[in-house]
Amino acid sequence: MIPGLKLLVTIDVEEEGLFTGKYSHGEAGVENVPELSLLDPIFQSLNIRPTLLISYQVAKHKPHHDYIMKLNEKWKGEIGAHLHPWNTPPIQSLPYAHPIPSQLMPEELLRSKLETLLGALSAMGVEAQSFRMGRFSIGCKMFSILEQAGILVDSSIVPTRKEYGGPICLVAPVDPYFPDPEDLSSRGNSSVLEVPLTVLPIIPKLDLALECIAKTFPQSSSAASWFLKYIGSLPAQPMLVGINRLKMAVRLHRHRGGTTVTLYFHSSELMPGACPQHPTKRHVEKFLQRIEKFLFWLCEENGAIPMTLSECRKSCL
Repeated sequence: MIPGLKLLVTIDVEEEGLFTGKYSHGEAGVENVPELSLLDPIFQSLNIRPTLLISYQVAKHKPHHDYIMKLNEKWKGEIGAHLHPWNTPPIQSLPYAHPIPSQLMPEELLRSKLETLLGALSAMGVEAQSFRMGRFSIGCKMFSILEQAGILVDSSIVPTRKEYGGPICLVAPVDPYFPDPEDLSSRGNSSVLEVPLTVLPIIPKLDLALECIAKTFPQSSSAASWFLKYIGSLPAQPMLVGINRLKMAVRLHRHRGGTTVTLYFHSSELMPGACPQHPTKRHVEKFLQRIEKFLFWLCEENGAIPMTLSECRKSCL
């Protein structure tokens, strides 16, 4: 039993074609969205209250509006915003490799893209309070824009990671925290709660040691990040590891005093052929079985309490 453990299930509800390494500015298919219904038996039986983070390509697709709203109401969940800057208007050509890090974009361009996304969600009847940045490329500039826009909770930080264009998060807290707007990996006084994905270093303070090496020898930062990502960390993420490692990650997190487990996956991972890892229906079925086993273990065997991102923020005040 793990008393008092908070469980947040977040789903990036987005277009297809995002696992190819290409970032098109144009229209993208959203046929995967109805596959969310595959989660209904699992979520209903365990009272999972997910947060659906909706991209612009999905939000502007009116035929899906009623479906998403009814499903979210059924699950007593939350709908938030998921910004893909490469295909959310306004589109502006910039001299950088895609996906362009938010820190390299003009502030007004980022602000306009967020307004476009929030406007599309508002047309669905959603006033989003939660957010996730595409490719986890949050950056201090984007975080400041979220504060100004009235977003209350972000979930774009991945501890032990250095994502392309994102902040260096080798030593970011694993549990929710209010960050320093000038250093998103540190605690501070921001009005926006950060809810990181649950990924933790296997060895205590390994992240601190590698960060120290990366700062002393900047050319080694990529190597330090690679080591943490593929060898030195343990993710509680069902798309990344099997059921035994998922349980191990939660036990280790709780042993270190962790209070919150935040999971994420993509809606497109529920549709055969929409991601490289799930080329067939059988692959999707195995993925769903892993999700069900993990959530059952968390909720039924360990008493985890499902909640949305905004509910998590209220519990932290």
